[in-house]
Amino acid sequence: MGPVIAVPDEVARKLKEETDLVEVDEVLPDIVESLDLQLGAVPGDILVLVETPAQGFGQLIDLIAASGYAKSAPQPFALTVSDQQGSPHTFAAAEVSEETIRDHLALAYFGEPGNRRPLLRR
Repeated sequence: MGPVIAVPDEVARKLKEETDLVEVDEVLPDIVESLDLQLGAVPGDILVLVETPAQGFGQLIDLIAASGYAKSAPQPFALTVSDQQGSPHTFAAAEVSEETIRDHLALAYFGEPGNRRPLLRR
């Protein structure tokens, strides 16, 4: 199973319509134990992404950076990812840009405990 993410409706819609990253597009919050990535202070749509997309997860970064949420850059910018041990990391950069989002997502791992894989290839 790929990363479990919660994103605002706008980002979820674009992921579904414009990419081949989404494996399951309607996940009930009761089923999810933990999220691998959460964008926004309030969980939006919960999606399960494909495990190994042919082009990687770069499209995810592009969509987050271009989203209305990122452009409005609420402070603090709510982007939380889980690391290899499953510990959450909140976005700490002062500036919201494609580069800072990419750097933050480099901390993200997904998968089962003991078998977590990096979200981004270095």
